[in-house]
Amino acid sequence: MRQLAAKPGSCTIRVTKVENYGSARHPLYTLGVELELQVEESPDMLHRLLTDTGLIGRETIPFAVVSNFRGSVDHRPFYAALIQYEGELKRYEVTARDTGGLLKTAITYEPIVQPEELRLHHPADFARLGITVADWELHNYRHYFMLLITSKRYESFDIRVAQVHEGEDHGGRTSIRVTLAESELKRKEVPCVWYVKRLAIFEGVDLEGAVRAKLEAT
Repeated sequence: MRQLAAKPGSCTIRVTKVENYGSARHPLYTLGVELELQVEESPDMLHRLLTDTGLIGRETIPFAVVSNFRGSVDHRPFYAALIQYEGELKRYEVTARDTGGLLKTAITYEPIVQPEELRLHHPADFARLGITVADWELHNYRHYFMLLITSKRYESFDIRVAQVHEGEDHGGRTSIRVTLAESELKRKEVPCVWYVKRLAIFEGVDLEGAVRAKLEAT
């Protein structure tokens, strides 16, 4: 897998939330972290690299009905992008439509793809299909149920990738903004670690280790 070169100072990590809703002996942490990176590679190249790692795939952008899994609590899509398709710029989205379910066991969501003519084209296949991606974003929110009781456990991951245009600070680069949040953790571990491992494409930057160190220092 190709690695990117992250310039010194191009990676910022902020701990946004550390709350213990358990006890000192039996902690239950809710943790939040924000990451900001800037690289020279284009949003399309990042899209290709993160498809290779599995961050962009059917596990994060479903094309079939799923349970207790949507884009976010505030109705953001699973995925949205500005794409170049057959010579035209199009807005592509995969949203989650609530199909109901038993409130205390599962809520199901049906992925809806727009525009309709691209409903069979999954983002993981864009490179193979010759579709170029400009600015794009991915949102995943998973909530959990336990023994017919609504749990407070959740996992939330968001990434936004956008070109920083000439004339702005760091003109010509690509901005990457990531937010991580997870609840009911028994220690100060990296939230959304499955996702963080799939962001490990930046040469000289150990994101997982850096996030862990920030949390341990709080």
